[in-house]
Amino acid sequence: MDRDAKSALTDEALVLMLRRGQTAALQEIFVRYHGQLYKTVSGLLMDNEQAKDIVQEIFIDLWNRRDSADIQTLQSFLISAVRFKALARLRKGKVQAHHLALMERIQFVNQTEDAINVQELNQSLQHALSELSPRCKEVFELSRFENLTHKQIAGRLGITPKTVEVQIHKALALLRKKLDKAVIIGFVSLFV
Repeated sequence: MDRDAKSALTDEALVLMLRRGQTAALQEIFVRYHGQLYKTVSGLLMDNEQAKDIVQEIFIDLWNRRDSADIQTLQSFLISAVRFKALARLRKGKVQAHHLALMERIQFVNQTEDAINVQELNQSLQHALSELSPRCKEVFELSRFENLTHKQIAGRLGITPKTVEVQIHKALALLRKKLDKAVIIGFVSLFV
């Protein structure tokens, strides 16, 4: 496989090749992400030698765990792995204590981003729910937010369980249409 053909491969294709044990995939992943990973970890640790070691360990671990690693998005997987290893090094005391404070600030920023994402998800959901009829919205909220069964909702509202089912299907259909796929996945994961 020549260099241009490899660089045209998607991350998903590289992960599939990696799982099949194709070393060319590991080489391409290394070429594609080595610099970014090194820059991330060296910026966190302020220690170039340890940064090189950690990036090397990430690629060795990726190869050794190629069959069992749960890789949804390759770049996110690698960056998370590098951050985890860097944090582990910091906790072991191999880097000065002031760097630990830096890692805590980074974690705070990540948690803040997560909180903002949840808030945006909630705003999108509320906007979509506002477009439902009042009865449909009420049925949906009783089902999803209060975790009532169809029978419980029917009893509370004086309607049949079949009507509850129809209203929930209507609500979900509208939500699928109004919300993008990422928001729907995030919303559904809240109830799994």
